[in-house]
Amino acid sequence: MRSTLSLRALLTLFTTAFVVIVLGLAVYASLRLVEIQSTTAAVGKKWLPSMQTLYQLDDRVTEFRMSEIYRALAPDQKTKDQIESMADDHRRAIEYLEDDYATALGQSHGSDLDPFRLQLTAYLALHDAWTGDRASGAADMPARNDSASERLFQSTVDSLDRQIDRNKSEARTAVNDAAQIVHNTLLIMLAISGAATLFAIWILVCVRQKITGPLGAITQALSGLAGGNRDVRVPEINRSDEIGDMAKAFDVFRANALALEHAHEATQAAQEQAQALARHDPMTGLPNRRVFFGDLESAVARAKQGSTICSVLMVDLDRFKPINDLQGHPVGDLVLCEVASRLREAEGKNHTVARLGGDEFAIIIETDVPTHREVVLRLAGKVLTAIREPITAAASRVEISASIGIASCPGDGDDPESLLRAADIAMYRAKRDGSDTFRFFEQSMDEELRGQASLEMDFRTALAAGEIEPHYQPLVDMRDRSIYGFEMLARWQHAVRGSVPPDVFIPIAEHLGLIGDLTWSILRRACQDAKQWPENTTVALNVSPIQLRDAAFPTQILAILNQEGFPPARLEIEITETALISDIETAKLVLRALKVIGIKVSLDDFGTGYSSLYHLRELKFDKIKIDRSFVQSMPLNSESEKIVDAILSLAKSLGLPTVAEGIEDPDVLGQLTAMGCDFGQGYYFGKAMTAEKASELLCKHKNDELVA
Repeated sequence: MRSTLSLRALLTLFTTAFVVIVLGLAVYASLRLVEIQSTTAAVGKKWLPSMQTLYQLDDRVTEFRMSEIYRALAPDQKTKDQIESMADDHRRAIEYLEDDYATALGQSHGSDLDPFRLQLTAYLALHDAWTGDRASGAADMPARNDSASERLFQSTVDSLDRQIDRNKSEARTAVNDAAQIVHNTLLIMLAISGAATLFAIWILVCVRQKITGPLGAITQALSGLAGGNRDVRVPEINRSDEIGDMAKAFDVFRANALALEHAHEATQAAQEQAQALARHDPMTGLPNRRVFFGDLESAVARAKQGSTICSVLMVDLDRFKPINDLQGHPVGDLVLCEVASRLREAEGKNHTVARLGGDEFAIIIETDVPTHREVVLRLAGKVLTAIREPITAAASRVEISASIGIASCPGDGDDPESLLRAADIAMYRAKRDGSDTFRFFEQSMDEELRGQASLEMDFRTALAAGEIEPHYQPLVDMRDRSIYGFEMLARWQHAVRGSVPPDVFIPIAEHLGLIGDLTWSILRRACQDAKQWPENTTVALNVSPIQLRDAAFPTQILAILNQEGFPPARLEIEITETALISDIETAKLVLRALKVIGIKVSLDDFGTGYSSLYHLRELKFDKIKIDRSFVQSMPLNSESEKIVDAILSLAKSLGLPTVAEGIEDPDVLGQLTAMGCDFGQGYYFGKAMTAEKASELLCKHKNDELVA
């Protein structure tokens, strides 16, 4: 059938008609959207800012109340003045927010805040009367939570809450109006869309008659072509429109069908290659974990029959992560590929080497029983030597080593899982023993691992039962040898293990995420003990680097001090420089908060870090403690004496008191006193002791100097 119009003209006609309908629908929708936008704009410009302002008012009033409580708990007048200044800032912010609210809602709602203002005025008046009494020397309220102030504060907040509820109701009404407009618009658009659908159906009927019918005939011919009939004739080839052009193109396609079959065969070959790649690591070309496990299962089965011995060498690169971090992943990938190449060269004909993932490789070796150990030893040494050779990557020289764990079947395991676990345990032992070495699996390694798990379980039990107790080592004023405080030290006396050293259980606490629980338990009991001592006796607490990364740390300490009734001014927090390195900004915030509370902060083990001067300048410490390694080596090492003298001079110029740790003999004590050291600590004055012993020591030396 010859059409009077070309297919393009016919489709253009249909498309134009349909576009007119769609554009009409779009124009109508746009007009309705403008109406919806004007309705919702009122919500966005009026009610949302007003609600935000009310919530900010609520926050500021609450912060003002908190400043009253902090002021009442402040240890000295200077801190009280600082907190009162913060309260004045909150008061000014409340005034600005009231103005913002009136601006947001306009004159029609200008009086909405009158009930709130009335309550706030009474509350502020009571506050001003209180602060006036304090200025005139009147007695301070215990925590500024008397019933009158609390009622006024609560009334103020309640009035705000009521206003918030009213604004919510009015905003909800405006939103409902907008929703009704949207609903009506949707109904109308659905009706128009239905009409457009009917028109589209009519268009489809026309298209079927003029286009799809002839195309069906062409499709039938193509089906025969697809079935392998290369002699099929394509219909409609004599048409002068686009369908005729398409028929001519299909006729050309028929001639190229054979080439398409050849392309299909090439695709099948590519799929087979992809399946082969799925069995290998794409980066290094080594067999992957799946292939490795299959080979290991076969090797274990042969070893269990007694004809051979099979061993697994677990190879893990040492210090590979810094290569990725410092030189980039491209260099790290190059290193992995080079290591894989060297492992291929090291393996023998009966060996299998695979990459298990990351920087972890594994080798399976099978040999005869009499020579097996010698072959394994030779291979492990060859692998370590090969990996140890420097690698040139991106114009840089990369030096790397490996740790190897070795396990054999059937002696160390009779299935792939147990064999790999044994090799993994041996590999971690090699890393612990200094890396760049290999270790054969021994049963004692597994027992040690299980012993560590048992120790962790005992630690959890001891912490829950309160078996880890604080002991106290005296801190002495060098001028008169009087005790001014104690450093609390955690001690664990296990019923079976005996005394477990802190350097054993503290890392366990950090590893298990229980260092916070341990610290709070020790601090709480120390506060209870120290309340029995003279009021000027301080208590020093060492904190973990992990805790200095917790912004809530000061709040938790303050809560315990308040619960136990222990003055913050009697507590000192001791931190090491290593605790500051990982996150100096968070440490700044934590230490600043501790000092605002009234807690003193000391820098422990001063002189052993690499950025001490920077820390002294930025963190405003109250005291520094000279590391015991310098103090104890003074009699034998003049350099240590010079370092201690330099630290004392630096501290004196900065106005910082100093504490010398590790004092154990009178000669060192005399040297430190002559150098101008302020305070001392060490076995010369007393070892860590129970609270009862500390109380006895305080009574004994109440008016006397300490005697060796």
